[in-house]
Amino acid sequence: MSGPRKHLKRAVPITLIGSGLLVLGVRYLTESVLDLWGQPLHWRIYLFTGLALAALALLVPRLLSFKRWYTKLLAPLAAILVIVAFGLQINQVFGYYPTAGSLWGDNGVDVQAFSPSDTVNKSKLTARTPTVREEDWQPPTSMPDSGKLITVQIPASVSNVHSGISYVYIPPAYRVQNPANVPVLVLIHGNPGDSVDWQRGGLVTQQMDAYAAEHKGIAPLVVMPDVTSGNAESWSLCMDSPRGKGATFLAVDVPNYVKKTFGLGLAGGQQFMIGGMSYGGTCALQLGVTFPAVYPAFLDFSGERGPYINGGDAAIISKYFNGDADAFAEVSPLELLKTTKLPHSKAIVLVGSSDYYRPQGEEVYRALKAADVQVELQTVDGDHGWAVWRLALGNNMPRIMQQFGVS
Repeated sequence: MSGPRKHLKRAVPITLIGSGLLVLGVRYLTESVLDLWGQPLHWRIYLFTGLALAALALLVPRLLSFKRWYTKLLAPLAAILVIVAFGLQINQVFGYYPTAGSLWGDNGVDVQAFSPSDTVNKSKLTARTPTVREEDWQPPTSMPDSGKLITVQIPASVSNVHSGISYVYIPPAYRVQNPANVPVLVLIHGNPGDSVDWQRGGLVTQQMDAYAAEHKGIAPLVVMPDVTSGNAESWSLCMDSPRGKGATFLAVDVPNYVKKTFGLGLAGGQQFMIGGMSYGGTCALQLGVTFPAVYPAFLDFSGERGPYINGGDAAIISKYFNGDADAFAEVSPLELLKTTKLPHSKAIVLVGSSDYYRPQGEEVYRALKAADVQVELQTVDGDHGWAVWRLALGNNMPRIMQQFGVS
């Protein structure tokens, strides 16, 4: 049997079967034994990972066996191209990198450091200044055409949690001498993930600029705080517990920072909304239920029924509350909703049609409905990824601004 023919009849099937068994073994270990992801990963991820491993196992040894110098130089390039090709297929599942540039940190906008000029004349805004209404706002000729994305450090003065670099989008209507009293939207990232995710995957600046261009420069001030900085041992799961005051950080420190730094939200909860995707959606639910006066409106995109770590509620009770199940129940959103009515709260629960978390989202919707929350359930085509959440934010901007009373 000739070399190439033998390679096709023996090496290819053996490699495909071996790669398939390896990937299935990894899937069983990570999902069924260790439960590393909290949900089954999409089958396409395992399929393309297996194909990539098989391709590399077949390709690299063949290329290295060639005698010509240029074929040896091409071997690493070919391997890289294979990895990139299959990586792009996997990225289609999550949509985390919407552009090629985002792979290298280019998120399509100029990210700037905080400057005192970003808060010019904030003292002209007071608690009695009404939230801007689009029909009443007359933008000055000096108003910029676009918003500005800056990095900030939000002090954890009350909570004392560990938080890293956060991001803030400043809309055009605020970037003028007499700024509009725009509302505040706090967006929480996923886990794993960090504070830049809503810009990288959600294209927040581009989406807010597009909305502002059609509405006299008005858009929310968008705050994207870091809530998983440090290591897993320090994450507070957006709740208050003996291990950390994550809820206090989001419900006290973040609003205080916005009020002090930008002079916005001085009227309280009517000017604040919190939202997030996946882990961040769960955080938004938690804050909307436990701090309804601070966040009477919230967006839960593909969140879970409550905070989660490997081992479920039992592990949280053990690791975060020293075995006190009653203490956990006091911050568990679905437990609280059994005995709490929130008729003045508004929420949007959004789930992907093929998302593994969809049943949990629907359960959350029913619990909110039973608690008299003015809640809307949205089901959109898609899975658990940015292709869903990016559109969800843009499509819901009219509803968001209506809830703030802007339009």
